Amino acid sequence: EIFGLDDILFTPNVLYRNNGFMVAYLANLQYLHIEKPQGYSTDAAQKIAEETSVSSGGEENHTDKTDMEDQPNILVIMNEAFSDLSVYGDFNTTEDYMPFWRSLKKNTVRGNLYVSVKGGNTANTEFEFLTGNTMAFLPTGSVPYQQFLNGAMPSLASQLGKLGYQTAALHPYYSTGWNRDKVYQYLGFDSEYFRDTGDFPDATLLRGWVDDESAFDKLIELYEEKEEGSPLFAFEVTMQNHGGYSKEYEDLTNEIQFSDAGEDLRSVHQVQIEATEKYLTLIKKTDEAFENLIDYFQDEDEKTIILMFGDHQPAEYITNSVLRVLGEDTATRNDTTDKLKTSYEVPFVMWANYDIEEKEVDAISTNYLSGLLMDTAGLEKTGYQSWMEKLQQQYPVVTANFYQGTDGTFQQWSNEKQSGILNDYAILQYNNLVDKKHRIKNFFADISKKALE
Repeated sequence: EIFGLDDILFTPNVLYRNNGFMVAYLANLQYLHIEKPQGYSTDAAQKIAEETSVSSGGEENHTDKTDMEDQPNILVIMNEAFSDLSVYGDFNTTEDYMPFWRSLKKNTVRGNLYVSVKGGNTANTEFEFLTGNTMAFLPTGSVPYQQFLNGAMPSLASQLGKLGYQTAALHPYYSTGWNRDKVYQYLGFDSEYFRDTGDFPDATLLRGWVDDESAFDKLIELYEEKEEGSPLFAFEVTMQNHGGYSKEYEDLTNEIQFSDAGEDLRSVHQVQIEATEKYLTLIKKTDEAFENLIDYFQDEDEKTIILMFGDHQPAEYITNSVLRVLGEDTATRNDTTDKLKTSYEVPFVMWANYDIEEKEVDAISTNYLSGLLMDTAGLEKTGYQSWMEKLQQQYPVVTANFYQGTDGTFQQWSNEKQSGILNDYAILQYNNLVDKKHRIKNFFADISKKALE
């Protein structure tokens, strides 16, 4: 900061261009070393995996035994900066900014999702969801897509690909952002779709980003064009709600306003309040686009599950506006873990166009979400996902910043990572992510042939 150096990891080539090779190289070194967990060895990891195999009936990986018939299409939307700011407290707006989302009850699983990032580093939430790994065991500030994923990696995509799914990754922005053009291949996606490669030719824009309506239309297009008799797994990361809320845009006016923001508050924080109103207006547009997507699949004969969740909350200048409206001190808002956790809470909903058991999930972290998806879809899980069921019973939430124990309280990390089942988790993750040559066979998802190529 003193010398005006670039510290944004999003595009490494820009980082190196702005800072020069040596400075950028040295700056990256701090993220490259993953500490080996206490007691780690290949044998130790194998022993943990074998215990899971015994408890699950002798098969470490059940994915190749799933009945191929009647498997639902699975559409996953990780929505940029999608969140419900009412987690900070009740505040009044001129109209509800997510009415359809709140109305979804039938055939839904929904709840509160805790992520490891806020205001940025989208790819880390993506990493946790697709791999089942956690940022809790990785260097603070690191981005696995850039530092640690440099070859074939087990993922939800390769897992579902083994089950006969056509797998697609979509992002209506630059393909090189967070190395996605390479990472999606490492993770085993059959195909990738990006804006800069011409895959969203008819998309409409909002603030210069592809809007959610067009992003969701692309999912429908892939569904309509997919091979008959083969289910589709599509994973999309959106752009509509990306930051830049304080700027003025010709194509966006504040349809949602704070009813509680009086003249005194506006006179001091007018720019931030209007930026927050702009953000809430964008959330309303996402809600409308999501309703159209659900309406389309409601009448489709093929079984389909749609999961949407936020990658993180917006930056603090947006959430601080809500706190001011609520009369809270923004400087001390995160002085307890119970308050801190609110800054990393986003909503998720899983909806199906056929009968599933409705469920409300009070708290879950991103690393567990793919397992919940597999359960809801009636698909058998990997040994790793099955093992994590046991972990989730003891630690329902595991993020880079805090965890939740069986007593329901949230705690910040101290030495818990180096003991008990959490250390076992660290051992398994190290084997999966770092010790690739000795990765346990048939425990994690199978590597796709395309990723190996």
